Amino acid sequence: MDAQKTKLYTVFMDAGIQHFESQTLTPTKNQQLLNQLKEQCSEVDFTVRDVSEAGTKLEAVIEDLEAHKDDFDGVLIFGGLSDYRPALTDLPTIVVYNFPNFSHLPYKLFDDRRGVLTATCDRGNVCKSAQSASMFDDLVQKIAIVDALAKMKRSRMLVITDHPYVNVHHGDLDTAYPGDLRQKPPQEFNEVFQELVNDSFGTEITKIGTQEVASNQRVQDVDEKQAGEIAHWWIAEAEDMKGTIEREVVNSARMYLAMKVLMDEYGANAIATRIRSLTTNPKPEDMIWPSLGNSQLQLEGIAGCCQAHINVVLTHMLAQYAFGRPSMMGDFTIDVSNNVGIVMHCGAPWNPWGGTEKIPYIIRDHAQRRVKEHSRPGAGACSEVLFPAGETATIWRIDVPRQSILVHTGETVDAYSLYNDWSNIMCRTKLVVEPEDAGRVQSHLSPDIYGVHRTATLGDFREQISQIGRLLRFEVIQEDR
Repeated sequence: MDAQKTKLYTVFMDAGIQHFESQTLTPTKNQQLLNQLKEQCSEVDFTVRDVSEAGTKLEAVIEDLEAHKDDFDGVLIFGGLSDYRPALTDLPTIVVYNFPNFSHLPYKLFDDRRGVLTATCDRGNVCKSAQSASMFDDLVQKIAIVDALAKMKRSRMLVITDHPYVNVHHGDLDTAYPGDLRQKPPQEFNEVFQELVNDSFGTEITKIGTQEVASNQRVQDVDEKQAGEIAHWWIAEAEDMKGTIEREVVNSARMYLAMKVLMDEYGANAIATRIRSLTTNPKPEDMIWPSLGNSQLQLEGIAGCCQAHINVVLTHMLAQYAFGRPSMMGDFTIDVSNNVGIVMHCGAPWNPWGGTEKIPYIIRDHAQRRVKEHSRPGAGACSEVLFPAGETATIWRIDVPRQSILVHTGETVDAYSLYNDWSNIMCRTKLVVEPEDAGRVQSHLSPDIYGVHRTATLGDFREQISQIGRLLRFEVIQEDR
């Protein structure tokens, strides 16, 4: 992500507190609150208009905001509103109630129209310190969501696939539902789909294929010595290596370096791939998978997924920008008898809490390899990531065509004790989560509408995802409730 800051048009409608005669409490002034926010939100630029100051008229502020709203990523308003126009610009907006004060805010209108989040600040410092801090933290978290949406707007995703469609299709293509884009020919589908992504997030998508990869001289000239060093580091950090050989890990490092080259050349900061080689028409023993490279990208704070699932990559990007956490992409299935959901893929982030803290992983051969034998050229390389049990996880997915977000939460379980020979079944990494009601979650599965893949993010982000949906005006579907 570039160093550009998110710009919030910030309006103080009043001085914060009215009729304040306490001799023991000191209210928080507008400038004090602004300084606190600047300290916590270092990637946000607050452009301030304070109506409580002499010479600043509300009508002039409204006219200024309307004239320059395209220059801003969101609006932040403190205080009561007698004129609702500053909160209804169609920019992501947060309206803050100054407590204790008269509650002249149209919460019902905000709820009906969406696009607006609300928060409360203890401007009189009348609450217990822990509660006042919680109010402030809630505001900071909501500003982080607006910041995340602004970063989405500044992002570019590189999609590498030879499929004519820019996004992956699943289900029975002859069974259409209302508004089913899958029925459209590739060029029309791609234009409509990319326009929907751009309208919803502002994210640009560039699609290339294997031919562009194979003909790129920088890709073909990636540093073999550097690839070897990266591979040796991956192997040294792993708990073990099974079913594959060093050559395959080095090839995976070459793929990682190639992805970095291509992202640089196309100005992208996220990548979705559906390639298995750096050349055209590879032999089975020359195929390469991007799995380990994607895990390395996630260590660097970059969203990278294979199989070119754009909805899933958008979800990953939001999780990275809003929560600071990389996510796992995987096929999603439900085992109702054990009341669990399973997200499975040949790879996952090694740092699921973000930052540099990693969890154990084993380097394995790839389940989709084209050679049957293990530990030979063409076996591929990926990681079996060993997720801990007892962690809250959020399973979710953006769906741009239907303007919706699917979400449920649960607790991770030790699937190795739940199932027999779990390491050698299906994909290499399996994140198993126990939701409130697996059967209810299963009732929402629809390959035709939502595909078969989901995003899994460690942590409980249900409320923040609901807030994201509100600002995007997307329907948020709570699958487990």
